[in-house]
Amino acid sequence: MYLDRSYSLMRKKRVLICGAGAAGLTAAIFSAENGADVTILERTDKAGKKILMSGGTRCNVLPVVMKYDDYHTSSSTNRMRNIFKSWSLEECIHWFKEDIGLEMDCEVETNKWFPKSNSAKEVRNLLVKKALSVGVKIIYNCALQRLEKRGQIWRVHSSDDRFFDGDAIIMATGGLSVPTIGTDGMGHKALKLIGINHTLLYAALTPLTTNDSALTSLSGISLNVEIDVYIDNKKYTTATRNGFLFTHRGFSGPSILDISHLAVTQLDQNKPLPEFRVNWNGMSREEWDRILQSEKGLVRNIVAKELPARLADLLCKRANISEKYCHELKKEKRKKLLTLLTQFPLPVSGHEGYKKAEVTGGGIPLESVDTSSLELTSLPGIYLCGEILDLFGRIGGFNFYWAWVTGRLAGLKSSISDE
Repeated sequence: MYLDRSYSLMRKKRVLICGAGAAGLTAAIFSAENGADVTILERTDKAGKKILMSGGTRCNVLPVVMKYDDYHTSSSTNRMRNIFKSWSLEECIHWFKEDIGLEMDCEVETNKWFPKSNSAKEVRNLLVKKALSVGVKIIYNCALQRLEKRGQIWRVHSSDDRFFDGDAIIMATGGLSVPTIGTDGMGHKALKLIGINHTLLYAALTPLTTNDSALTSLSGISLNVEIDVYIDNKKYTTATRNGFLFTHRGFSGPSILDISHLAVTQLDQNKPLPEFRVNWNGMSREEWDRILQSEKGLVRNIVAKELPARLADLLCKRANISEKYCHELKKEKRKKLLTLLTQFPLPVSGHEGYKKAEVTGGGIPLESVDTSSLELTSLPGIYLCGEILDLFGRIGGFNFYWAWVTGRLAGLKSSISDE
């Protein structure tokens, strides 16, 4: 017994991390620095594939300013706040600059921090380098199959019949978004097999589609808009970002992506869609009315002074006033045009799904974990971080911040010895 006790005291705590993405790499670094023997099991042949493709390969590392309402969860918002309070945005920025060695530039106007090199690869490489420097081992092409509790030890079984034993497991497996990089929801499936259920999973921050060919013909046009969302004829929210992009299949840009989950969750459950009403440039109905009643010339030319010409043509065509002059507009025609300019009903028919989604909505409820450690309350020894949890943020570095915060917290707490 004495020898066993001495060995137990001398042996480092073994931490297995499933997933070498943003959250997994962060968890590994903090766990190893805190004294644990850390091994990452990564299902693909590279670490941080999602980091590499983020921000158009520039990697928007962090937002400049963060508010709690930049995030969406069906779990308790108080629990969300408690997790974020574990590591401030300023402390996270300092960590990247001083500990990881990443030089960053602040784009205040877009609320984004980017690497000075504009290289997502640099971000990934520095994180991997840091992990390796503190003793983390990374095993590639090792896909999680299932989890098993064996006495005081947790065992990870891989899909190629290997197994790995650890004193603690950190689940950083991500969700279902961007399946081309290897995400398949296996983390959620493995947890479900041992009794941990997740909320409805859905594609979040994904482009929306339309069957309106006239609108898809505007592909490539981008502009700043305002979008009001109505549910059951009542105003539910207003998009807080104004970038809007017409695509060959529908609509994208920050204003659409940030509210796309409202359409996705309804469509996926065969429920009525919300109404999306677009103000094409933020001008009020009254401002447009003054312009239309005071200007001279063809209406479509006047509208095209404020909006892209192709969009102006389409709106005027829909109002049946393509060749009308301003002074010829009858009251009813002007009212119809004003509605199309300021409350255009966006005809959404579907969405691009996980293949284009930035993140996965839904996941393991925050109520399932101890927010001071991210350890499952019903299964001690298993910690969760990143996208597997029921929370996602707007585009613009917000989801990376969640990954860094939760990765750090899970890494620190999982490495504390139980002895």
